[in-house]
Amino acid sequence: MNIKNKLSIDFETRSAADLATCGAAAYAEHPSTEVVCLALKKHGQKPAIWFSPGFRFPECPDWAALSTIDDNALRQMIAEADVIEAHNMEFEFNIWKNTMPRYGFTIMLPLAKLHCSAAKAASCGFPRNLENACIAVGVAQRKDTEGAALMKKLCAPRKPTQDEQKADPDWRKHYFWNGTPEDFAREGLYCMQDVRAEEALSDALPDLSPVEHRIWLKSLIINDRGVGIDSRSVEALKVCTDVEREILVDEFKEIAKIDSPTKIKELTEYLKENGVETNSLSEDAVSELLNSDLDPKVRRALEIRLACSKSSTAKLTPMIEARNRDGRVRGSFLYYGTVTGRWSSHRLQLHNMPRSGAAEDVDACLAAFNRGDLELIRRDHKGVMAAAASCLRAMIIPAPGKDFVCADFSSIEGRVLAWLAGEETALDVYRGGRDPYKVNAAQIYGVDYDAVSKDQRKVGKVAELELGFQCGVDKYQQKCAEFGVELTHEQADMIVRQWRSARPMTTSLWYELDKCAKNAIRNPGGVFTYKRVAFRRDGWLLQMRIPSGRTLCYRSPEIVPVEINGRQREEIWYLNNKGNRDKLYGGKLTENLTQAVARDLLANAIFNVEAHGYPVVLHVHDELVAEVPEGFGSVEELCELMCRLPPWADGLPLKAEGWRGKRYRK
Repeated sequence: MNIKNKLSIDFETRSAADLATCGAAAYAEHPSTEVVCLALKKHGQKPAIWFSPGFRFPECPDWAALSTIDDNALRQMIAEADVIEAHNMEFEFNIWKNTMPRYGFTIMLPLAKLHCSAAKAASCGFPRNLENACIAVGVAQRKDTEGAALMKKLCAPRKPTQDEQKADPDWRKHYFWNGTPEDFAREGLYCMQDVRAEEALSDALPDLSPVEHRIWLKSLIINDRGVGIDSRSVEALKVCTDVEREILVDEFKEIAKIDSPTKIKELTEYLKENGVETNSLSEDAVSELLNSDLDPKVRRALEIRLACSKSSTAKLTPMIEARNRDGRVRGSFLYYGTVTGRWSSHRLQLHNMPRSGAAEDVDACLAAFNRGDLELIRRDHKGVMAAAASCLRAMIIPAPGKDFVCADFSSIEGRVLAWLAGEETALDVYRGGRDPYKVNAAQIYGVDYDAVSKDQRKVGKVAELELGFQCGVDKYQQKCAEFGVELTHEQADMIVRQWRSARPMTTSLWYELDKCAKNAIRNPGGVFTYKRVAFRRDGWLLQMRIPSGRTLCYRSPEIVPVEINGRQREEIWYLNNKGNRDKLYGGKLTENLTQAVARDLLANAIFNVEAHGYPVVLHVHDELVAEVPEGFGSVEELCELMCRLPPWADGLPLKAEGWRGKRYRK
């Protein structure tokens, strides 16, 4: 990064739109959104500030404390900068793109110059929040907390007074705001302090590598593309589920004499009075209770509780509120959302959507929702709430004249883990195209591969998904139960022991990674390597360099002696990005390593497919969705492009499977 010609920027705005609900793009586009000011700081120099026309008060005495600039000076500072950095640049990018044209600024910020200090903080294991990051890193400059309180007061409309309502018969058509010239001058000082803090934080953190900066920039571009929403169907689903919820709540009141199925304490007491004891009313707990013998009224009360507590239908509101004028939702993915570097998802929460039904079932269900035919939905589609949940993915659609082409890495974590460990037997299973779940089950139950039953395959599946990361007996037994297979403790113990015996290279990976991490913590600056992985402690960070060359960071690591069952052992603890203590051990390091490699393979796949004309609009875990013109490309080509390995992953047996269609599905 060219520090000399670096420019740190920060906007202050006000709007009737709720930024947290609708996201930066829809917020910036909202007609009520106004820019109050923009602070800019050339590296090593004093900050300057630009105010939009409606907030310029040179006659105010407090104005003298501000280093204000005019429109031409702002344009010049942007043009001369080699690097333009903000904390959470996506907000500044959207305000410049969608709001600043109202003030005559129609030239876009040059993408290649953009950087983000929040992304840098996240990549090092620090909080994304500017105030918390500055405290965690220990920089001298901090956010202005007093100014922050004033900013919150100024950024949203207020309720008009009775005198204002009487004076203006059309008062409901207007927004009423707080703020005097002195307040806005004070907000300008707050904004200027923000860019000081942003620059200080950025200077204290290592830059993203060129590869990672390219990935961050690609994330910004994908977020800016957005994805289409079937607005008509979303609104129909919302209307129908709201109506159904009212009907269910009324029925619940009649049965249980409780105002709402969300009242946990009262419902727990009602169940107890009717002979049902439970410590939880979560979806899983209620589903388990419904599998037991219950009084019909109690059963119905629990069914209503389950229907009304479906969190998936809550996604309908952000689908509506986060839409831009073109019907697309933008900004759904957060770069470096986890310690492994994987993206997380917000607003639409694409990473935890329920599975959709078959395409023909979804089409029929949506037709009924659009007609408002609740009776048909209740009768033929397992209830209104369950049907709405099964249609959520289908609300995401391509633009007219375009298709979704989707591909998903197959068993990516199992393949990556076997490759990292050098577990040739497991690799041969993948290379030969056999089902690893059935292979595990055949070994566990001592049966032929072709004779594995459905339940046996479930046990093999849980083994493949969990045991590779040092999962213990109790957890394995619990996970099998979640898949509907009950095992005794002895059976689970036998399977865990058998799996570990069959995967000696994987168990070695756990213990060697744990050993290397501890050696690195004890010997700052030293490098400790096992296979394709290296550990080093650099100041407050334990760094794990993975095969792609990227490093995972664990903040403030320490080795803590503990006694478990009378035996002394040592554990690694570190601070996560929320400031809480987390434990590290060989299995956890292996899991993070595996997921980080899978993330880097997905990033590589995104660049591969985009270079061949497949613009990515969604990427969910190990899946990507491109939006292409009808008739362009093919699923086979997309899968082949996804599986083209980067040089560092030579020998990894990747496989992808996909589909093409007019609605997103899983």
